[in-house]
Amino acid sequence: MSYFVTNDDTKIYYTEQGSGKNLLMVHGYGCSGKYFKNNVPELSKHFHVVTIDLRGHGNSNEAVSGKRISRLATDVHELIKHLDLNDVTYLGWSMGCSVGWSYWDLFRADRLKKFIFVDEPALGLDTKDNPSGLLNYQQTLDFCSSLYTDKEGALNGFIKNIVIDKSLNLNDLIEDTYKANADFVSPLFYNHMANDWSDIIKTIDIPSLVFSGKKSFFNWKLVKKVSEELQNSEFELFENVGHMLFFEEADHFNKSVTEFIEK
Repeated sequence: MSYFVTNDDTKIYYTEQGSGKNLLMVHGYGCSGKYFKNNVPELSKHFHVVTIDLRGHGNSNEAVSGKRISRLATDVHELIKHLDLNDVTYLGWSMGCSVGWSYWDLFRADRLKKFIFVDEPALGLDTKDNPSGLLNYQQTLDFCSSLYTDKEGALNGFIKNIVIDKSLNLNDLIEDTYKANADFVSPLFYNHMANDWSDIIKTIDIPSLVFSGKKSFFNWKLVKKVSEELQNSEFELFENVGHMLFFEEADHFNKSVTEFIEK
């Protein structure tokens, strides 16, 4: 198992496979790098693929401080420097998009070449002006509270609701999700949901690819708006799947990612 230690003495878990152009894959809230298990084997035939377990998640669950998207972005930057990677394609899914937007806010294009953003609007909160399709303020607070009282129940329900095909076996993924540190991921969820990245997204000028699932709990039109506000972006909509489009239609996703990176 591979770990590096951040500048605030936190152990962060990561994996590496393959060789070639650098692809860093950053998972969503409550998840881990294992969620990309349908993607890494194929993508690593073409690229040097790195996954990370964000602090508080998966095998990085010992973290007790840094319950903010900005700290997660700093961890990613430190990992890239630790591995001495350059010209990285950063792929973020869900909250991993927010981490990528924070990375740009803090470090701009340092060591990056391209972005791939998977199914995340600029603001996750559901409001009158931002009909995201997810949770409003009170529902967000209620979910945060539920993580303290019934972490496994809250996360189990959350993960099972993000796939369209309910017959899929997600047991190994859910087991990894259960590793999440409730004292960490509860306040992190609020920090994640309350941030609006619209101002940052408009400044991103490196080539970007945005994916959305038409059956996602997120309003795909708001995800498309992210693509429209990026300065140099493509958009692809998966018609028959939702938030875990990369998992449910892995072959399609892997092909699109490979073509985008190889351009």
